[in-house]
This record gives sequence, C-alpha cells and structure tokens, in this order.
Amino acid sequence: MSRLLLLLLMLGIAGCATRQLPPTFVYTLQPLPNPAETSGNTGNLTLKLAPLRGTRPFATTRMLYTEHGIDQNSFAFSRWADSPTRMLQPLLVEAIHRSGLFQAVLPPGSTLRNDLSLEGTLLDFSLHLDDGNPRGVVEIRFILVDNHARQVVASRLFRAEAPATKADAEQAARALNQAAGEVTDMLVRWLTTLVSTRGEPG
Repeated sequence: MSRLLLLLLMLGIAGCATRQLPPTFVYTLQPLPNPAETSGNTGNLTLKLAPLRGTRPFATTRMLYTEHGIDQNSFAFSRWADSPTRMLQPLLVEAIHRSGLFQAVLPPGSTLRNDLSLEGTLLDFSLHLDDGNPRGVVEIRFILVDNHARQVVASRLFRAEAPATKADAEQAARALNQAAGEVTDMLVRWLTTLVSTRGEPG
C-alpha cells in the first residue's frame, strides 16, 4: 500500500513539473515623439552622461508596483527588456543631443574629454496603486558637474507621474514610458537654463 501511495505522489509531482507556465511578457522604453532635431549644435561645450545609478530594485529587470507608499512588489510573468537604469540612458543621450545645446553629447563609457558631466540617480520607477488611481512614477535626481573647475554647477530632483487605465504590466509600461519622457523634457529645459548662463569652457 505504501508503495502505491509513493508511486501516486511521484506521478503527481511529475504532472506539476510538466504543466506549462504562462508566457513572460517583455517590455521596453521607447522615445516619445519629439520636435525635429535642431539644424545644428549651437553650444560650445561637451557634455558626458555618467552611468545612471539606482537603488537595487531599479537595477534589475523586475517590473515594480508600489502600494501604501512602502510595499514594493513585482508583476508576475512580466519584466523589462533591461534594467530601467540602462534603458533610460540612451533616451537621455538622444534627447539632449537633439536639443542642440552642446557641441557633443557623449554616452557613458566614452573616453573623450568633456567639459561637463551629468550624473543621475534613479529614485523611483514603478506603478503606484495608492488611492485607487494607478499611475507611473519616475523620479530622478540629476547633478551637473563642471569638470574643469571640479565643482557642482547645480542639482535638481525631477519627478513625473502619468496615469494608467489599469493596474497591470502593460499599462504600467505605457505610463512609465510617458513619465520618463516628461522627465527627459524637464531635464532638457533645466540644462537650457544652465548652459545659457555659461561661457566658453575653462
């Protein structure tokens, strides 16, 4: 009798092991439609983006949602194509380049000399479910550094929220993509103000 029970148990475990799991959906960020690129770069300074930093949850491919302001979880069977910290970097480089503010905008890893460095820390990149109004929240602190004077030029925290129609992974991706585009626009306007007050590189 015990052998029969053991056999049935083993067959049950095997059946569970062969049961197919739902497919995993993979999402990425896409640049939002922007005004046409300027006819030429009008700046005389060179800017380099440092690798975007982030707390550990935002350095993974997990798609996160936040409840009650503190409870952080991830959507099952959904993930980002890359970590938010890495996906945001090319979007930032392209948006700043298209602004024409700088003679050149260098990506992380470039070994070319540059006048200014832009450092960023990703503080939030998740779907918030508080108050029954799901919304994608992106929050990044940027620091602009003068590499010649070796000092901080300015620092600012940017935060954007975009509504989601439902609390699911697809709507989270859409809302976070929208919020990321808004943060990028705010960053370009901030840099425009700062660069307009600066002269030739030292």
